[in-house]
Amino acid sequence: MCGRLLLSLLAAAAFAADDEVPTHLKVKASFTRLDKDGKPEVYAEPTVITVDGKQTTIRVGSAEEGVVFTVTPKVNKDGTLTLDADLESREAPPAPATTPATKETAPAPRPKSNLPFFHGVLTKDKLFSIEDAAGKRQWVPLGRRIDGWTLKSYDEKREALTLSRLGQSVELVLHKGVILETPETLVSRAKTTVTIMPGKPAVMAGSNGRTMTLEAEILDVSK
Repeated sequence: MCGRLLLSLLAAAAFAADDEVPTHLKVKASFTRLDKDGKPEVYAEPTVITVDGKQTTIRVGSAEEGVVFTVTPKVNKDGTLTLDADLESREAPPAPATTPATKETAPAPRPKSNLPFFHGVLTKDKLFSIEDAAGKRQWVPLGRRIDGWTLKSYDEKREALTLSRLGQSVELVLHKGVILETPETLVSRAKTTVTIMPGKPAVMAGSNGRTMTLEAEILDVSK
């Protein structure tokens, strides 16, 4: 009888050991960038709760503009925490700066000419910003006719647009040499491993004034 009781107690102890509650951790990440005035601002601050050695992912914002943060925490024997972190950040490109015209800084008048005016080019879409004689500016592709002139070809290296009319050909040089690119979502990726003390933040500097701060603590889930 005593033998059976002892075996039962040993089996219960083994079962309890197998079902031991894993160590839970709370991980916080803060992502900072410079605002338009050059001052730091926090643009994402995700917090995740996970267990020792388990990878977890959190998303902040949208697929076009946001942060995907993946972290795997590990509790070390000396009480420190090692965090393997992956970050993917997406944001819209900054809007081009524009300076409104004032009475003191009026825009320079367009030179008199019987030719259209070549203001800009969207290289990926192959569209050209052309101003006609009436002062109307529009985006047009090759083959379009403006003021009787047909857009025939574009030399990207020389930034020169060839026009033709009644057997005559002329070249328009890009005004101010401004080439516009189709806006794209800016994507940045970073991978880091850091060892910290619980509750002590670690700051990692990035590019363009960006920083990432990681902080973790062990949670008491026994209560």
